Amino acid sequence: MTDAPTRAMFRSIAPKRVHYHEVDLQNIVFNANYLMFADVGITEYFRMLRIASGMDGGGGFNLFGPDHDMMVRHAAVDFRASAVADDMIDLAVRMVRIGNSSLTSQCAIFRGEELLTVVTISYVHLEFATRTPVPVPQFFRDMVAAFEVVKPEGC
Repeated sequence: MTDAPTRAMFRSIAPKRVHYHEVDLQNIVFNANYLMFADVGITEYFRMLRIASGMDGGGGFNLFGPDHDMMVRHAAVDFRASAVADDMIDLAVRMVRIGNSSLTSQCAIFRGEELLTVVTISYVHLEFATRTPVPVPQFFRDMVAAFEVVKPEGC
């Protein structure tokens, strides 16, 4: 990855301590846990997006309402350096693209200023009952565009 993200590109940054159960026998974070870390980061992103947009603090992760949801379509992990047990890491998340019915997030995991891992996840926005893709609402595009430091593609 040549376009390495920097902390300055992110408005949503959530701290997390690495716990013993998240590391392997070499005392480094087990690779699959970086996807879990990205999931925690995206949850915090949606929480911050809701607050920044002036919505009440309730309602949790889903900003699209009870009839809509998101499902992971693709995930990619770029490993650069290892976190170890008891490290304090930061889960920095931003939207990099919003398509017709999809969203792509980037979670950069930092230890201080050091970039450890970049997790890119694409989601499909869908109608819950039928599990069919539906367009990403304009209000969401507007919320993201107003929130982000770097405007995502498609906003």
